[in-house]
Amino acid sequence: MIKYAKISITTFCIIFLSGINGFTQQDPARQVAAEFQEMDRDRNGMVTSDEMQLYQKEKFNELDKDKSGDLNTEELAADTTKMLQAADKDINGKVTQEESDSQFKEYFQEMDKDKNNQISEAEYTDYWKLIHRF
Repeated sequence: MIKYAKISITTFCIIFLSGINGFTQQDPARQVAAEFQEMDRDRNGMVTSDEMQLYQKEKFNELDKDKSGDLNTEELAADTTKMLQAADKDINGKVTQEESDSQFKEYFQEMDKDKNNQISEAEYTDYWKLIHRF
């Protein structure tokens, strides 16, 4: 009887801890939705190019820990969105503010499927679903 109790307790602990782990890992779809909400400054359900550029500049400045004006490989590794890593077009291991600006303009154009100069949450989410396959 004691043997079965130990097995039951062990099984319960494994299931319980697995459940906690599931709650602590953020679902990619939720992360993308939260990012969109952060960009949508006027809360109208659409992100303009200006809103996206403002978001980009804030993220760039947050990541630029040494305030050098560019992001090195260590700073880029801290980018949980991975949006800035593709900006290193000259492949020198650094991303300048200009490279970042250019990359976000590309993102905006790719996401704006209906070419109305605004990105809906669906356009934003669909883009990231394609890229990250979630």
